[in-house]
Amino acid sequence: MGFSSIWFMLLITRSILALNPSKTCTRTGIAAFTTFVLPQSTSIIPSLTCPAIASKGMATATATVPVPPVAKKVPYKHKYFGVEYDDPYHWLKDMNKEKRSDIIDYLNEENAYAKTLHLEPNAKLIDTIYDEFISRIQEDDSDVPVYKEPFYYYKRTEKGKQYSIYARKKGSLDAPEEILLNQNDFDHEFQSLGFYRVSPDHSILAYSLDTTGDEIFTIYFKDLKTGQLFESDTIKGASEEAEWTNDNKAIYYSVLDEIHRPYKIFRHQLGTPSEKDELIYEEKDLKFMVGLEKSNSQKFIFVSVGSSLTRETHILDADDSKAKLRVFQPRQFRHKYSIDHQGDNFLILTDGGGKYLNFKLCSCPLDKTDASNWVDVLPYDPLRHLTGVQPFKGFVALYERSDALKRIRILEANAKGNVDGSASSYYLDFDEELFTVGDAGTSKQNYDSNIVRFTYTSILTSPQVLEYDVKQKEKKLLKQLEVPNFDPSLYAMKRIYAPIPPETAANAPFDTPTPDRIPISIVYKKDLFKGDGTNPGYLYGYGSYGISIDPSFNSKLFSFVDRGYVYAIAHIRGGGENGRAWYETGKFKHKRNTFTDFIAAADELVKQKFTRHDIMAIEGRSAGGLLIGATVNFRPDVAAIAVAGVPFVDVINTMMDEKIPLTVNEYEEWGNPNEKDFFDYMLSYSPYENLKSGVQYPDMLVKAGLNDPRVQYWEPSKWVAKMRDLGVDKGKEDRVIVYDCKMGSGHFGHSGRYAYLKEVAADYAFVINRLEKRIKAQSRL
Repeated sequence: MGFSSIWFMLLITRSILALNPSKTCTRTGIAAFTTFVLPQSTSIIPSLTCPAIASKGMATATATVPVPPVAKKVPYKHKYFGVEYDDPYHWLKDMNKEKRSDIIDYLNEENAYAKTLHLEPNAKLIDTIYDEFISRIQEDDSDVPVYKEPFYYYKRTEKGKQYSIYARKKGSLDAPEEILLNQNDFDHEFQSLGFYRVSPDHSILAYSLDTTGDEIFTIYFKDLKTGQLFESDTIKGASEEAEWTNDNKAIYYSVLDEIHRPYKIFRHQLGTPSEKDELIYEEKDLKFMVGLEKSNSQKFIFVSVGSSLTRETHILDADDSKAKLRVFQPRQFRHKYSIDHQGDNFLILTDGGGKYLNFKLCSCPLDKTDASNWVDVLPYDPLRHLTGVQPFKGFVALYERSDALKRIRILEANAKGNVDGSASSYYLDFDEELFTVGDAGTSKQNYDSNIVRFTYTSILTSPQVLEYDVKQKEKKLLKQLEVPNFDPSLYAMKRIYAPIPPETAANAPFDTPTPDRIPISIVYKKDLFKGDGTNPGYLYGYGSYGISIDPSFNSKLFSFVDRGYVYAIAHIRGGGENGRAWYETGKFKHKRNTFTDFIAAADELVKQKFTRHDIMAIEGRSAGGLLIGATVNFRPDVAAIAVAGVPFVDVINTMMDEKIPLTVNEYEEWGNPNEKDFFDYMLSYSPYENLKSGVQYPDMLVKAGLNDPRVQYWEPSKWVAKMRDLGVDKGKEDRVIVYDCKMGSGHFGHSGRYAYLKEVAADYAFVINRLEKRIKAQSRL
């Protein structure tokens, strides 16, 4: 998957649930552009029954106007730095697997209210939007096969079925199909496939499954000759990564500790019980997580250890099932590096302890890996962020980011077969102004070939899988996702920029250049765009962990655009769109820049007459939910509607509790609130503590998952309860707060593609319905 893409994602803890929140292919190395589809007859609007309501529960509603639940208040005080902070909704926090009955009752009341106020009245609209989604989807589909001699491996979907089917054919694509794994055969309400690995000799399938949404996986081994599981080899309590040794005798995997941190690497010898597995590595520093990845050459397995600020890699010989672990370069605080193998060398991406903030490409001999032996392959360019390397026998594909776009640079090998910078290099050209390219994954590549497989997409171009032949200097389209009933010529996409508010200007480490304007990617339908500010707008943002929200294709958003909406993505600081400097100036004590950038982007859309604040919706999920919570506190009138998915909103109380999963390692992202200066700064923007009374907020749609290990359910639950108590929905206009907590899933919502699309249709319907009411009310004035 290129440099450290798997282990880096392990560090994304309050992680993104972005424009298309599928996680079925992000960590397995199996890229798929099969779109989630639903049969038109499917209906999964929750049929929750409201329980008996206590005196503090949901008040009796009239026949036409449901009354929202009122959460009870239980006196509780946090004491931080000698100051007491009231938290009457602390009772909603329960870290036990089985939650208390009063919590379940309250969440059921909220879900019943959501059903009565939103899901039932909007049922026809939900079905209409859902039908629109389906009309733009190829229901029966298959990804591009990958040839691993003698088999072609692929996965496909079937109309009417929730999950993917993994299969192969021997020798030819015309050969009979052999189904290796069909998730539709499992009887789980929720299921998420973690990894899917066929042994190098093609005889055994190893895969992992999470059946609750808590992201704790069980590893299974399947005999592909008999179709039976090796029951004694089953491993419980694992993370979602594993790698085979090349002799097919063993598999390496990671496990989680009590705070949900991947911290140990074990080696499992096939045919032995997991209790006898050998501990290979244990990371005791709570700020660090471990990850596994195989080199593109398949010769090495890398154990990556990383925090937000520091990285370290250990090496295993993939040919030896009893290999000894050796460190590549011992960790040094604030030094981030990652490696892969090419020819006679290892390639290294290093930030040099920060002075090469956007990373520099180096190399070293296989047997001399200490930093003193690293030599430059390319000179450092502070204007280009090197994000990943994919080595091949005769060349390297280098992934870079500049001007808020991702690009591919080809570095050819010298006469000895090593990439040392002495041979030619060039960039692959693409025609569109806005686009994104991606690594198709290690499992999709052939190290010995002259071909690199990659992905391409834009807001108006459905996902493509391409190959580039470095000998022929030619790109070849292998597949483009078919999108029925969609004509890209009807739409316009463009990029505009909002100036960074001068008072928020910040210097990046080592004086790394930082842009002074915020990119905004926009799409609208040409014949519906008026250009006078009267189009409804939808602004999406994230802005954390250095993650980039790239201008990629999402067929669902055209259910907004075809109704005249201008859809926009704000590429704000804290994200990685403009490189590491963009990220660094939106974290720690610059975190407020993320929120002011988002507001500036909204203001720019209004200034350039794409929309107005009073007909604009805003959305963010996970850490992007923090963005929404802070934004509506900073500027309650910034939008008419706000959608906050699994929002990280109880910042102080979460970050002050080291027992909560994935908190200690977050100190290097947000700051350590046990230090008074960080505490004060984080308190200044934490959404829960900064809710305003006497001010009307936008219509709010808040989403959560009871089993979410990343942003626990109690954060949005407390936030909603406090918003209701403060009456932020009260005022001159009719406003509502709808809280939808999924009781059987986690951070990523429904696992089945059917349920997922229906859920998204309901979210869209909330926005469209509330905005239509707003516009109609304005027309009567």
